Amino acid sequence: MFLSKFIIDRHNPSARQALINVQDFHRNLMKRFQSSRQDAGVLYRLDLSKKDPIVYVLSKIEPQNTGQKDMHLKKSRQMDQIILSMINGKRFGFDILVIPSKKVAAEGKKNSRRITLTTELERLKWFQKKALQYGFQVLSIQELNEVNTYGRHGNNSMLLKGYHYQGQLLIEDEEKFRLAYCEGIGPDKAYGFGMLLLL
Repeated sequence: MFLSKFIIDRHNPSARQALINVQDFHRNLMKRFQSSRQDAGVLYRLDLSKKDPIVYVLSKIEPQNTGQKDMHLKKSRQMDQIILSMINGKRFGFDILVIPSKKVAAEGKKNSRRITLTTELERLKWFQKKALQYGFQVLSIQELNEVNTYGRHGNNSMLLKGYHYQGQLLIEDEEKFRLAYCEGIGPDKAYGFGMLLLL
């Protein structure tokens, strides 16, 4: 696995468009891999708090700079040994953007639909359940803010409502935890959600 850092050029027209349409952002990022997101194992997290936005990317394949000027690969780090050091009993600070949600039956339709959980208590219970599923205990957690992500899928507009969490965790099942780290937590990973940043 590789952990990479890209710097986005806000002055670039393609970058500005990608920052307002998550579908365009996904497409621009994947050009650095020349592979499907699933094959490349790509998770990413967009940080807009800086003057020049940063994208952190975790992937099976090392990304490459292309001739495009919308984002520049600043550095890339091989993570395999670090992942192997994620063992039972280790504690980490964490930062994550996720979409706490559940599937509900859609009236008159064959398939269920996914809805975002509406209360903070429901969302925290959802995260605790994910922690149990992925082999870690949440020692402390704080819901910082709601993060709305927009885009277009064909002729339809998209609104993805995510939540930003920080806290402390304890690894209890290292194999499950490494899976969470490498594959992400929750839905819409193609759109910048689910990447577990360890502090």
